Amino acid sequence: MRKSIRDWIEQYRCMDWAVLYLRLFAGAIMLFHNIGKVQSYNEIIDSYLSLPYMGQAASFVCVTVAEVLLAAALIVGFRVRIAAALLTAGILFRIVRSGFGDGEETFVWLGIYLFFVISGGGYFAFDEVMPPKKLK
Repeated sequence: MRKSIRDWIEQYRCMDWAVLYLRLFAGAIMLFHNIGKVQSYNEIIDSYLSLPYMGQAASFVCVTVAEVLLAAALIVGFRVRIAAALLTAGILFRIVRSGFGDGEETFVWLGIYLFFVISGGGYFAFDEVMPPKKLK
């Protein structure tokens, strides 16, 4: 029996709900993670790199602000692929810097971010509401 177009749309609408749930969940967990980082600032500040012309405190602030903004972008669905690609790059940098000894959590986040790079924000993302850019 052939499926109609409406059946195909309904079949994939469930996936859009799943992407929405994962976006909200991952973004909220990232926000809570950053609240915990700020609260335990004194204990974790020594683990941050001291880049040229930027001390450990400045690099902590830059990373934390970037993670909060990218988590907010995931939650609302604004440029999800770009936000997830930046978060993936941060996870890969962490793996390169500290090796595979960080544990399973790093790979879980890597998998979640790669999922968003591949899938995008889904139907319920802010990007779906914005009009497409006009080609010149």
